Amino acid sequence: MCHERTRLTRNFTVLDNALLQHKGLDGVAIGVGAYIASLPEGTPVDIKTLSTELDLGRTTVAKALNALEAHGYLRRTVIRTPDGRVATHTVFCHRPGQNRAPGAERPARRSRPTPPPDPDPSPAPSPPDPDPAPSSPGAEPTAPPTSRPPTPPRRPLPPVPRPGFPARELLRSALHVLIGLRETDPRLYCSEADAEHLTPGVAAWLERGASPETIRHALTDDLPTPLHHPAALLAHRLAAHLPPAPPLTAPPQTPGPARPHPLHYCEPCDICFRAPDSTPCPTCGNPDTSPALSPHRGQLPSRC
Repeated sequence: MCHERTRLTRNFTVLDNALLQHKGLDGVAIGVGAYIASLPEGTPVDIKTLSTELDLGRTTVAKALNALEAHGYLRRTVIRTPDGRVATHTVFCHRPGQNRAPGAERPARRSRPTPPPDPDPSPAPSPPDPDPAPSSPGAEPTAPPTSRPPTPPRRPLPPVPRPGFPARELLRSALHVLIGLRETDPRLYCSEADAEHLTPGVAAWLERGASPETIRHALTDDLPTPLHHPAALLAHRLAAHLPPAPPLTAPPQTPGPARPHPLHYCEPCDICFRAPDSTPCPTCGNPDTSPALSPHRGQLPSRC
């Protein structure tokens, strides 16, 4: 094997053979490490970014990063950014045996001489801010607290009619009708406070003989678009379209007990019996029976 060497003057990376020929790393880990070593500082090297750039699975990239970290080529620490976010700071060590201690300061770079300013320099466009470092899994960014303006007080709903006799079953049926309005139009969703205010109005309709279907049509037909205050609209319709009360009628009179037939007297048999007028005697068949009580008789016969 021989090399065809070319002297590189730009766009190249110097790598240690200890990494490229490491016996404890597989080819994927060596390739991921070489790729990270070729990137400039500040480039994101999280699992998602490396998986996209190298066309590898996230599990494969995660195993490669763990192997590099186990052999000292990567050092990952969790830091907090100036804006309060939690992020992972990654340091790639080109030679793990000679890496700096975690608290050691980085040597200062030699400063280049700054050229004198132009007489009338034009403002240069500011470079875009680099993407923030990826946050560690499971950590949520904390946003600075912001003061919210106070919520204005809620306007009261229009009054609704009340039933004359608010029985429990009547109010329960009215609540079922009110909750069922959302099936006709989802915009007619009512909160618990709205339902407590509107239920007596629906109960007043039911008390006046309106059916649930009639109430549903009266409250859901020709709804405006857009509908800003559904509860206020329902309260207005319950009061404005309240049906009239049914007229008061006397309760039906129950027939009393039937009057018994009058007593009749049969003189040949000397007996009394109850039967309609002109009824013959049931014993002898005498058709000439007479009322047992008559002006000329004065008292009942002895057999009556």
